[in-house]
Amino acid sequence: MKLVYALVISLLLLGACNEKPKSNAHWGTPEHIATEFFHALYNDKDLEKAKSFCTEEFAALLESYVTPRQVARTLMNMSYDTVTIEVNRSGQNLRQQYDDDADVTLVFSGEHAGKQVDNLRTVSMVKKSGSWRVTAVKADPFASTATY
Repeated sequence: MKLVYALVISLLLLGACNEKPKSNAHWGTPEHIATEFFHALYNDKDLEKAKSFCTEEFAALLESYVTPRQVARTLMNMSYDTVTIEVNRSGQNLRQQYDDDADVTLVFSGEHAGKQVDNLRTVSMVKKSGSWRVTAVKADPFASTATY
């Protein structure tokens, strides 16, 4: 009986070790909230969960697009079949933060229609009632929308 109990506990512990963290940022920071927002939108495909990380105004904008796919494709101008989302740690300044405002840059790397797609987005955050909320997502400053 003790052997069965030990085996069950071991399997539970091993199963818990396989789950990857969703964010490469500390819990509760603007970086963590921004990453969780996009994880809800692209990986969980849960618009309600994504809206829970936003200000009321930005959540209302998301709601107007009806589905997570429409938000991702139209509002964010990014489509992925699979994606990983990480905080941009290439520069010294991970975020620009002034009191209750912060800008966080995220790197998106994934596949869409069999092709590798990489994007960069800056997320504007505000601290309301002690927690960080997404207020806007800025377009990639290095992207080109010109057609040739």
